[in-house]
Amino acid sequence: MLPDGDRGPALTGTDAHARRRNVRFRHAFVWLLVGAVVYAVALAFAILLYPDPKDILAPVIGPSLYLTPLFGLPYLFTSARQRGWFTRLIYFGAALPLAHVAANYLAWRHAVLSFSLEPDPQAYVRDLGAGAVGGCAGGALALMLLVPLRLTPLGTGTRAIILLGISALTLLGALGMAQGLLFTNALDYPLKSARFVFWFECVHLPWQACLAFFLAWLMWLGRRPAG
Repeated sequence: MLPDGDRGPALTGTDAHARRRNVRFRHAFVWLLVGAVVYAVALAFAILLYPDPKDILAPVIGPSLYLTPLFGLPYLFTSARQRGWFTRLIYFGAALPLAHVAANYLAWRHAVLSFSLEPDPQAYVRDLGAGAVGGCAGGALALMLLVPLRLTPLGTGTRAIILLGISALTLLGALGMAQGLLFTNALDYPLKSARFVFWFECVHLPWQACLAFFLAWLMWLGRRPAG
């Protein structure tokens, strides 16, 4: 046994709390990334099982929407013993799916209003716009709903992070939609489920990975030392 004086400096209560918070940030981020992959796999199978690919485009009841709780499921399962679990359950089980429905509807509405029956040289710009609308609405709702549920505090720092997150998610939404359609031609006839899979993954997987980072960051800020 080494004497007490040779064991190095002891951690203060604040240092120990900071270390726990760092561990919890990594824990939340990693398991939310796992949730994004679980969601992506389930979404691919759900699309392939649909008898008619065009039904997948339904603005409120499509598989990309009713599978949304899978994104938070691994994190909820692994954080069951951490304080605030029931609030996180409400967020990932109800608030986030509703945010996804609203964002999907707004993106769908924007696309419908700007759709042209003739070949459109501005189709890429139109798709960027639809993706940006959905990405911005989804990002704003997903991040701001943390505040009323008291999963993150409302302060100058969190406002800046939320704005940064909305900007990043808007950009990813725009690029995911436009590039996904450019790569896959998913809306060209005849419609094929396999092309829909790659298009939807382009839209959702990068976006959810980015959301995972900002959710973990904001919830990390919500874990303040007492006193």
